[in-house]
Amino acid sequence: MKRAVLVLLLPLGACATRGDLQDLQSEMRALSARQDSAFAELQRSVDETNRAAMASVKSLSELMFNFRGDASGSLREIQRQQDSLRELVGQNQHMLDQLGDEMDVQWQQLEQRIAQVAEQGDSLEGGEAEVADPGEPPGTAAEEQALFDVAVANAERDLRTSALRGFTRFLETYPRSELAPAAYLHRGELLTIEDKREEAIADYLEIPRMFPTSDRIPAALYRAGVLCIELEDYDRAREYLERVINTYPDDRFAEQAREKLDEIP
Repeated sequence: MKRAVLVLLLPLGACATRGDLQDLQSEMRALSARQDSAFAELQRSVDETNRAAMASVKSLSELMFNFRGDASGSLREIQRQQDSLRELVGQNQHMLDQLGDEMDVQWQQLEQRIAQVAEQGDSLEGGEAEVADPGEPPGTAAEEQALFDVAVANAERDLRTSALRGFTRFLETYPRSELAPAAYLHRGELLTIEDKREEAIADYLEIPRMFPTSDRIPAALYRAGVLCIELEDYDRAREYLERVINTYPDDRFAEQAREKLDEIP
């Protein structure tokens, strides 16, 4: 801009008076001063903006650092709580196992006392002892029911270890009992929860094999079919589910078996 003013002054130099030239020089100096002032003000504004931006960046950086520290502390606390919870769960499971073992011992003692009372009763009657039928399981119907009921009660209280032992002892002691199909179903459910699906399937299939007239067969075959689907053994799954549908079409499990068949790829 200064060059432009000088160019304008050249042609005017011939006719302009000295006073006019002085006036123009004064205006040029004033304009230059205003430009310098404006530039300085702009520079100050830019510097202030930069300082404010840097301060904001620093503040944000400190905030993020603090946040990471807080988050890290929170994660450590969560991990500590998880470790404590796992330890507590382990202790509770140990206590449950101990309780189950104690109940097993108490039940064995009860069985022994029942047997002793029965022997004493026979002695007091003074009669000839009755010869037991070798084809019948030992014990009385009351003892049989009591052993089954204890196993069921343990299963309902989620004492799985004790319940599994109870149903196993029951099936070993009374393999031909009318309650055996129900015991196989209960043990199959517990084995499924323990992720022992093949063992559970074997229990379910014992019911139609050992008790071909049992009304528990549809439930057993259906559950075996469902577990086979989970194991991706689709051929066996179809076999068991179709047996439910074809042999027990009016049973409530037949409709469920049809739905499960539709799910097989």
